[in-house]
Amino acid sequence: MRSIIAALALLCAGCSTNVSFFPIEGPVAAQRPLPELVATADGITSNSGGLSLTLADGQSCKGKWASAAPQFAAISTGSLFGQYASVAGFGMSAGIAPGVNRGEAFLSCSKGTTIQAEFFTGSGTANGYGIAKDSDGNIYKMLF
Repeated sequence: MRSIIAALALLCAGCSTNVSFFPIEGPVAAQRPLPELVATADGITSNSGGLSLTLADGQSCKGKWASAAPQFAAISTGSLFGQYASVAGFGMSAGIAPGVNRGEAFLSCSKGTTIQAEFFTGSGTANGYGIAKDSDGNIYKMLF
């Protein structure tokens, strides 16, 4: 049984998942209809991987994401969750969070825009939520 699981893990080492970015504040959030930006996250069965996204203005963005094994989830006032959790509709509390991995991502785009993201995923899953902020003043709710 272990060899089957190991083989499946190796087979899926390059697997990817989609991450939806919904603008909730800033210039892109004023657009109608509201655009849903869909990023592709690679390496979802590992603790890091590549991330690619095309912005509403056509910029192509590439970067990396990484997450840490669950230990202690703490939200500081300077973090994206500390600043924008209520805007994104997330309730936040800090404490030991078994089964929850905290992660971050950074993307650089073709016309100079940068995107910083913070997210949480369930251990061993590609499901989660987060908040992203770009250098053009847009805040995004992330769901995956």
